[in-house]
Amino acid sequence: MIHPAPKPTRQDNAASGPDARADIVLAVSEALAHSSGAPADLDSILDRSGYSKEDILSAFESIDDLIVAIAEHKASLISQPLVRRSRPGSVDDVRETLIAFGRVAWKEYSTTLVGFIRMMMTEGARNPALKKRVHEAGQATVTLKLREFLSAANERGILPITDAQLYAEQLLGLLREPLYQALMLSPAMRQEAAAADRVRASTEGFIHGCASVRSITR
Repeated sequence: MIHPAPKPTRQDNAASGPDARADIVLAVSEALAHSSGAPADLDSILDRSGYSKEDILSAFESIDDLIVAIAEHKASLISQPLVRRSRPGSVDDVRETLIAFGRVAWKEYSTTLVGFIRMMMTEGARNPALKKRVHEAGQATVTLKLREFLSAANERGILPITDAQLYAEQLLGLLREPLYQALMLSPAMRQEAAAADRVRASTEGFIHGCASVRSITR
């Protein structure tokens, strides 16, 4: 009698193929996007992902490297609209790009990054070196890409951005609204239906504020 081959496990997949690291990053990211009431400690997140620490160490040098890879992945995802149109040609280009960027950021700040920040509150408190690496790979990278985009808009005379770093931080502060709410409220308020409108309003308000600066300085 021929028995069917056993179904491949997460561990089998973790050690094979060039996409092993990407598969693990995506699986753990999905686990981070679990409901806000789920435990945010690393062991619980790995358990929800289907991967064990042994699986992860077959693809990454350390658990810390996995956490940094997740931060890098999220930063790359959020920054994509800025990278695709890094040299805007008009205020409409700026508006469309910032709205696309804002929608991606809002989604991440209301799902995966809630769990990620909750986890880092614990992991970062006992591992300052990891906290610094995650900040540089994640938040600092997104801020840099936004700052570069706003600097380009200023250089082309589209928006009067006197301090691109400050303006980037201000816009990101507006887009992090769902993250702040999720961290303060349990369970978090659900705002999917209004997300697009909130992003557009925040973007329009930001652009209007820049235009107001121009009119004042003339």
